[in-house]
Amino acid sequence: MASSKSQNTNRLLIGTVCAFLSFFLLYCLISAKSTGMIGEALSNIMMGVFGFGSYVIPAILLWFSILYFRLALQLRTRLDLVFSIFTVVLFSVMFELFKSYGHGDGGWIGVNLMPFFMKFFGFYLSVFIISIILIFLVTRLLRLSTRKMISYFWFSLIEDIKNWRANRLEKQKEKAKIIKNGKSKEIKKEEPVFEQEKPNIVESEQQEKKKQTVPEPKEIREKIDSKGFAYKLPTLNLLRDGGDINVVLSEDALHERAERLRQTLADFNIECSVKDIIPGPVITRYDIILAPGIKIQSVLNLSDNISLAMKTSAIRIVPVPEKSAVGIEIPNPRASLVCLKSILETEDFISSKSLLTLALGTTTEGKGYIADLAKMPHLLVAGATGAGKSVGIHGIILSILYKARPDEVKFMLIDPKRVELTVYQDIPHLYDPCCMAEDAKVITQPKNAASALKRLVSIMEARYEKYAKHVVRNIDDYNKKMSETGEEEKDYFIVVIIDELADLMLVASKEIEDSIQRLAQMARAVGIHLILATQRPSTNVITGVIKANFPARIAFQTTSNIDSRVILDTIGAEDLIGKGDMLFLTPAEARPVRLQGAFVSTKEASTVVRFIAEQEFPRIYEPLIVETSVSSVSTIEDKANKDLIPALKLILERRRISQDLLKANFGSSARATNILSVLEMREFISKPEGTNRWEINFAKIEEYILENE
Repeated sequence: MASSKSQNTNRLLIGTVCAFLSFFLLYCLISAKSTGMIGEALSNIMMGVFGFGSYVIPAILLWFSILYFRLALQLRTRLDLVFSIFTVVLFSVMFELFKSYGHGDGGWIGVNLMPFFMKFFGFYLSVFIISIILIFLVTRLLRLSTRKMISYFWFSLIEDIKNWRANRLEKQKEKAKIIKNGKSKEIKKEEPVFEQEKPNIVESEQQEKKKQTVPEPKEIREKIDSKGFAYKLPTLNLLRDGGDINVVLSEDALHERAERLRQTLADFNIECSVKDIIPGPVITRYDIILAPGIKIQSVLNLSDNISLAMKTSAIRIVPVPEKSAVGIEIPNPRASLVCLKSILETEDFISSKSLLTLALGTTTEGKGYIADLAKMPHLLVAGATGAGKSVGIHGIILSILYKARPDEVKFMLIDPKRVELTVYQDIPHLYDPCCMAEDAKVITQPKNAASALKRLVSIMEARYEKYAKHVVRNIDDYNKKMSETGEEEKDYFIVVIIDELADLMLVASKEIEDSIQRLAQMARAVGIHLILATQRPSTNVITGVIKANFPARIAFQTTSNIDSRVILDTIGAEDLIGKGDMLFLTPAEARPVRLQGAFVSTKEASTVVRFIAEQEFPRIYEPLIVETSVSSVSTIEDKANKDLIPALKLILERRRISQDLLKANFGSSARATNILSVLEMREFISKPEGTNRWEINFAKIEEYILENE
């Protein structure tokens, strides 16, 4: 971290020096006499050596300064300092330019720099160029988006023109109506047969009402239907290029490792022969044929010895029934980087017709692995911290963004940690059943998440009623029928992604689990799919109800075989090597498939989001109106919050805290546990690593009690 900061500091310094030299050399070439002895000497040397080619030198130096500034953009504060200096200098020059007209004074800097601009550009062009540069610098300093400002004023102008035209047409219609009514009154005076004309007037009024009411559904349909919007799917050049995913060890090295493996097994009296060597980007699988009479269990028991002999951290041993062999997966000395772009370029992904196609990674052979969320139909993702779970979630979201328009797939993103999914805040695919489309955001509050999931259950039931009315079985049949008949709008798929299920289960376990259970059991047919991710694969988070309804599961590296059994119902995830190494269990297969997850950085995700957001696709959907509110969701945290002030007073009185103390004063172990959780989350108490005693923040407790009483 420190080295990257020092590198950025050096880049900023070099960029500043290059910019100064570029300007100084150009000044010397144009106005040599006003630069003194040094400037005149430099000008004579450059013109004598290069002639008019000397004017290229400042341009090259300016280009290098731009490159170094771009590389140093991470150092925002230092870059702001440079921008501030340039702003002050340019304002001085601007004031000196206007001094000749009796306005302003540019000081020493303005006096010395103004002749350069006047000689090179003239008065009017100098004012224009300096104004443009100042606008750029000021917007950078104030963190304003020039593009958004221009687009805002432009669209406001267009909207005002449309409103003016609409008002003008209405006034013309009103005038025409008044003239028409005046003429009809004259006719009535000449022919006072009111009784006979009345039915005609009523009919004409009814026809007018029909004419007025008929276009309204069309206007609503045009507002809802965004198929006419020229939306462009993201391009692959927005993602980084990785190395070849099939980069492996040399053939000699592979055979040498195979012989070492055979010799290691022979040392333990296990005779075998290596049948196949299957190299991959991260691991290489050696398929061995055991001698007759040797059990597979004898090889499994030697996994640690084999790992030591092969100089690797962990190996995985799996039967290969189709070959009557045992596969030993050994990590390569150097792993190749598997990038998402290399998977999206594969023919399998491009030719896939499903909007919910997922580019998960590569197999042990180095081939891109594609899966369809619609067939799973829900996905459970779990693994230890740092194993690659969040990167895998980014890969799943980007895979769908590369396939589907915003009116075809919506994302309901729930991120209690507030750090992983907020990068997708600006995409028009966002969905929140508790608010209108333009207000949809990534859901970060557990209460809001519980309320949104509960509302989504109601939307699922409403879709089932609609499908029964149209006599269709699922969303595909319904969309096909609507495209043929045009009676109603097509339904969009809804992908619900919860990045940290454990946090939600801690706060509102009953409500969350009930909603997830109902959605997992029934939502597939109406196009609602769930992806749950957690770094705590324990039984109180991944309950039996959740596991039963999530046959498709991804397990990244786990800390123990117990966690592996919770996720996959089998061991194996504890032997993974991390950094995207995963086991993928599908409903169609009995054994999990080992994959290397595709890497995608936050910067790549931000680039794709920016590309989508700049198209300004209309955020349009109509949420189901249900009489529910966030406050109606009863959570464990609500109950614990009621006991918070009494608990804090108890701590101040006793000067200590324990579960037994809370249980004695509040009645039950569960209630005491909930209060302890809230106290720890709000940092009133903490337990340092390696100790079993609570540390109490008495100052914070006293301040909180004073503010809330």
